[in-house]
Amino acid sequence: MVRSSTWRIALRSSQIATAAARAAASFASERRALAGDPDRTMRALARALVGLCSRLGATFIKVGQIASTRGDLLPRPLVTELARLQDDVPPFPFAEVRSTIERELGRPIADVYDAFDPTPVAAASVAQVHRAVLRSAGETVAVKVRRPDIVEKVALDRSILLFLGRTLERLVPSVRLMALEEALRAFCDAVQAQIHLTNEARNNARFTANFADDPDVDFPHVFPEASSDAVLTMQFIDGVHESELEATGCDVRAIVTAGMRCVCRMIFLHGFVHADLHPGNMRFQPPSHVVLLDLGLTGEIDDEDRLTTAQTLFALATGDGKTVARLFHENAPHTATPDYDAYESEMSAFVASLQNQGLQNVQVTAEIGRIFDILRRHHVQARSHMTMVNIALMTAEGLGKRLAPELSLTDEALPYLREALMARLPSSEERA
Repeated sequence: MVRSSTWRIALRSSQIATAAARAAASFASERRALAGDPDRTMRALARALVGLCSRLGATFIKVGQIASTRGDLLPRPLVTELARLQDDVPPFPFAEVRSTIERELGRPIADVYDAFDPTPVAAASVAQVHRAVLRSAGETVAVKVRRPDIVEKVALDRSILLFLGRTLERLVPSVRLMALEEALRAFCDAVQAQIHLTNEARNNARFTANFADDPDVDFPHVFPEASSDAVLTMQFIDGVHESELEATGCDVRAIVTAGMRCVCRMIFLHGFVHADLHPGNMRFQPPSHVVLLDLGLTGEIDDEDRLTTAQTLFALATGDGKTVARLFHENAPHTATPDYDAYESEMSAFVASLQNQGLQNVQVTAEIGRIFDILRRHHVQARSHMTMVNIALMTAEGLGKRLAPELSLTDEALPYLREALMARLPSSEERA
């Protein structure tokens, strides 16, 4: 067993080294032609990394996708290119789908489903989804089936990535300052969470409970009797994509309001956030119903971080640049700011410029991305939850800008910011 494991690690390491050499050669070739242009050079590096991740498969694709959400750690050109990583891959054979379902659920597939379409409606690097009719419920369902051997492959790639991270930190001092191993560990943890479909089922139940009082926000119902760690049977959502909204009788303004409300409640009230929120993971049903899909990747924000997030965004919305600078600096996991006054001055000037434009005229989440640039220049590391918050807010704000531009994310968020802040004020007894 040990010999087999060692052989597998050696073989995979060789594959990674070969792919990395190809990526390095590709980057070197482009870099020579781009000498003196740092932005385009960074984009060339990102394209080489995208090619590397695509060649190496599921773990690396997912790590790249998750890294693309970390605007607090990575330069914007790198984030922009990594965000283009796609994990659409050829489907695996139906015989393996059948084998997985029957092994996981302990009975023949025909005993579970009255009908099962062998052609998947979607195939990605971790799992693929089939349409079926669930026998016990008599309704159309989406059956998500994990790829064979993906658990073992992810575990193998994780061990190799962490070894590489540790080695580079020992050999290259500048890499140590990036906390590369810590970042890779966080990325790999997120990938591992996604491949266990019981996690998605638990996330679904928690989101459903959190929004039980909101008639306009919903999540697909999960059927536990036809689900396991490798199989997830859910309600098939017939909702429409954002691009089809106006032709389907939906109340667009009400849907945008519901989407903004949903995101603000996740962040400021519940502290439990869909961490892979983008238009592809949202469906809409008339008149004003929002359904969120693909709940495998989530993030939690503890009470202290929720308070700090609310304080930071409130200060941003009210033009208090010094407080924005102070809160980021005080709550940073790592700082090496050479000149705090210069940092505070740049942050204050930037926040003041937003106020001068009028917040209704700017895309707040894009400006948070520029705040991350300021933090990087002054060696202030943002807490990781801030990028998750920004991605969720970006989805809501993007929906609003495209469909109901008269609505302001700031206006929609302020009541929830105030509620989060008021909830932490000491009571009269505590003040006494």
